[in-house]
Amino acid sequence: MISRAKKLEALQNFTMMVGGDPAFAYLMGFLTGQVDRVHFVQDPTGADIAVRLSQGRLTVWPAEPFRATVGGVIMPNPIAFVAAASRSDRQICVSLNFERQDEASWYQEVLVPDVSHVKGPSEAAEEQARALRAEMDRALDIYAECKRMLEKDEEGRKKELDYYMKLAQEQMRQLSSKLEEVNAELRRLAAK
Repeated sequence: MISRAKKLEALQNFTMMVGGDPAFAYLMGFLTGQVDRVHFVQDPTGADIAVRLSQGRLTVWPAEPFRATVGGVIMPNPIAFVAAASRSDRQICVSLNFERQDEASWYQEVLVPDVSHVKGPSEAAEEQARALRAEMDRALDIYAECKRMLEKDEEGRKKELDYYMKLAQEQMRQLSSKLEEVNAELRRLAAK
């Protein structure tokens, strides 16, 4: 997960590049206020809310300075984008285009390849819950297999099997605790 501070740094740095344009300054202020929803992506194709900003006057083929969509609708300017995006709680995928962006460590630290890497808080919590349940199933399978082997009266392995059963029980207890935390988070998000 990319930290809030890193995303704020990226927004601040890009704002310094485009801050002379009042509409862009307004847009960057909005994105800063929505930093928890903002995700920097190399390719925003497929995002519900996407904005591509370009700052680069020295390119041979200049890029469009602003291109954005909200729910598949093309936004004509940053003001319209802010108005439409503020009515939603969906994630905002931002793609920045500026000179020497490959060398800008502050941008590379927050950049993900595409929209598939962007998840909302509830989607991320649900995925974590599924992963925890799968780990619990594996631990339960190990416990059940060890118990079955003990019932077959494999005396030579009793110590070893007891050890693995205790290990599986401890892992299940830890996973159960983590799963309860994730479920509490999901309930909190559902109540919003």
